[in-house]
Amino acid sequence: MNRSLCTILVGAALAISLATLPASAQEVDLSKYPEQPVRIIVTSSAGASADALARTVGRELGKIWGRDPVVENVPGSNGNIGLEQVSNSKPDGLTIAVGGDKVPLNAIFYGPELKTDLIKDLSTVTKAVANPQILVVRPSLGVKNLQEYLALAKQKDGTLTVGTPSNGGAHHIGHELLGQRTGTKYTFIPYKGGAPAVTDLLGGHIDAVIITLAAVTEHVRAGRLVAIGVSTAERSTALPDVPTFQEQGIKDFDIATWQGFFVTAKTPRPLVDKINRDFVQALTAPGVKSFLEGQGFVVVASSAEEGDAAVRKDFADYGRVIKSANIKLD
Repeated sequence: MNRSLCTILVGAALAISLATLPASAQEVDLSKYPEQPVRIIVTSSAGASADALARTVGRELGKIWGRDPVVENVPGSNGNIGLEQVSNSKPDGLTIAVGGDKVPLNAIFYGPELKTDLIKDLSTVTKAVANPQILVVRPSLGVKNLQEYLALAKQKDGTLTVGTPSNGGAHHIGHELLGQRTGTKYTFIPYKGGAPAVTDLLGGHIDAVIITLAAVTEHVRAGRLVAIGVSTAERSTALPDVPTFQEQGIKDFDIATWQGFFVTAKTPRPLVDKINRDFVQALTAPGVKSFLEGQGFVVVASSAEEGDAAVRKDFADYGRVIKSANIKLD
């Protein structure tokens, strides 16, 4: 074989091998991202706090990218359907999930049933916001504070109905812990997201909901729902008149959830970092930040590495709490 033919064959083999390399091993032209529409998958129903976050940030991303992302609601299986779609998507940064502590919690509760390992197969773009939780009740329930609520719960002996945006979510765990700490029992009604739970509460079909504060801020302000207490150590600036559980006698009660954005773990790190910069820019834009904080979110806008660390920490911390409290999904 002559040298020129050998050179041609080697070059062709090299081209074929490069073409078959996974995306993580190829050069990524970040200047062209996104060349196609980006899908942001919300793993809960329309109208929930995650949906509001995605659409608010999405509008700002449209200004940065020159094209609006497509926000798509994929509820079901406690968000696992949407999360699995993203974990199995192409590593091109065009399919992004809204997740958060739902990722480590679902890995704990549903791990053996899932077709993917949520901890290993998803990468965090950013820990976007932290969410104080709030316990709200229908006005006709006739209670105004936590002590009155607990007294009624004991009187009803497990028949007080509490809607949870997801079975096994942080909201559910928080109320289970409240019950264990106070000797009260409840009937938990799981929903496919916060919006349908709040709708049923507004309609008087259930008694209470513990939920992300941002999901009910306007209802509390308008008097359509009664706020009983905030789950974090400090009051929320969005509803400063609502006392914390700690202020009402539940010592060391401090639970806050968070929401962020995720891509498949196969996504090249330079691309993840590029998407992170875009999301941080959108989250910290003055109009976006002030709006989110006014709704009750706490804007974090972390790095991708900090987001991954939050997932690992929650996986370990929630795992210990769930095991010690013997919390199980019905």
